[in-house]
Amino acid sequence: MVKKLALYLFHYLLVFISALILSTCAGYYLFVFDWNVTMMEKIINGILITLSVTASLGFYWAGHKLRERY
Repeated sequence: MVKKLALYLFHYLLVFISALILSTCAGYYLFVFDWNVTMMEKIINGILITLSVTASLGFYWAGHKLRERY
């Protein structure tokens, strides 16, 4: 019973972390970052956006797989 509860809470923790990463990344690039920079800085920031979204999806995927377990 305790193991099932721990897995349940860990699932929601992973989904919550995923949402935090995604909203933080989106908020930064929508409201803070200045896109009037050189092309190289735009490429670097595009890569950072891609990595952040991939990390967010990775946390969500791990939470979903954990959810399927119990």
